[in-house]
Amino acid sequence: MSDLPLLPDQPSTTDHLRRFGPPAAVAVVALLFILQNANSVTFNFLWFDFRWPLWIMLTVFMAIGAAIFWGVERHLRARKFEERP
Repeated sequence: MSDLPLLPDQPSTTDHLRRFGPPAAVAVVALLFILQNANSVTFNFLWFDFRWPLWIMLTVFMAIGAAIFWGVERHLRARKFEERP
């Protein structure tokens, strides 16, 4: 570790861990869950019946959930920014 002081706008290692640690842990757990569920299963959705490997379906729903979360968060940030005086 270096003894050089951090610049005022430079984030510390603790800041990086707080920001990226929980999402990284969730991603690892999700990846393990997906890898353990590799069997093909039949899905019934409305009038569609199809057979896919479970890991594909889990990945699709995880991506849809992440996109929804990202969109809602972006919308809330934009709304909060608009409310500033």
